Amino acid sequence: MRVSIIIPVYNTENYIENCIESVLNQSYEDIEILVVNDGSTDSTGSILEKYRNRIQIFSKKNAGTASALNMGIKNMTGEWFKWLSADDLLKPGAIEKLVLEIKKLGNDAQNCIFYSNYDLIDKNGHQIDVFEGPNYNSLEPFERNVILLDHYYGNGTTSIMHKSIFDECGMFDETLGYKDDYDFWLRCCVLFDYKLHLIDENLAQYRIHELQLTKTRYGDSLEQINFIRSKIIKQLSPALQTKYRDALKKYQKQKPLKIKIRRQVRDVIFSILPKNTSNRILQTYMKRKDVKN
Repeated sequence: MRVSIIIPVYNTENYIENCIESVLNQSYEDIEILVVNDGSTDSTGSILEKYRNRIQIFSKKNAGTASALNMGIKNMTGEWFKWLSADDLLKPGAIEKLVLEIKKLGNDAQNCIFYSNYDLIDKNGHQIDVFEGPNYNSLEPFERNVILLDHYYGNGTTSIMHKSIFDECGMFDETLGYKDDYDFWLRCCVLFDYKLHLIDENLAQYRIHELQLTKTRYGDSLEQINFIRSKIIKQLSPALQTKYRDALKKYQKQKPLKIKIRRQVRDVIFSILPKNTSNRILQTYMKRKDVKN
């Protein structure tokens, strides 16, 4: 069972070497590493060259994460697609544990987008907190989809899925610019009946730093989410559109306000904190129960 690990890269000279090393040090051997350099203008390219004998390098003009992922997908030879962001890390044994979970589900695994829990680390690699998301695996598909329509869950950098998903659901949407992972999740789950499946283990380290796209785009991210949600719902039958919209309104009314906004609040806080903010302050913030997850 070959796993193709695709790493889209843009100006991550401070992190890409550690990212690649975290993959090369995996215990699972049947992997290929495809790094797509999306027009980096820093020293990322020269760093990648040091690994040329151990990874596949693809270079292109800058066009965004979706286009870089799509280039990797088109060139992968593995059965399973594993996304890893260039500033994040895989924990030791992560791929082996993902493959074990895939084998447990048997034929049902091809209908899943797997994701896991993860550490939150700062720009220096120091752990801030552990993210343990709610487990929706036992919910009915409609219930899971309503939650997903309300808010993104799962994490692209922890995800793995069978390559056949792209034949049925299409590739990542290169026209969106960002939140393309949310669009892909919704398209697969709401339109094509795939399942987001949590592997309840901590398998990656997700880095929070001042240059993250998710933070620099925060100001208009809610507008983008609303646009994507509306776009997906409109592709359903009129009866299903009404059913989902009614269920979504009910869910949003019942859900405590702090759950609605805790992820957005966390992103805002990190985007405005001074770059030299101490880890002690970050740890204090992240461990508050009302903003975790």
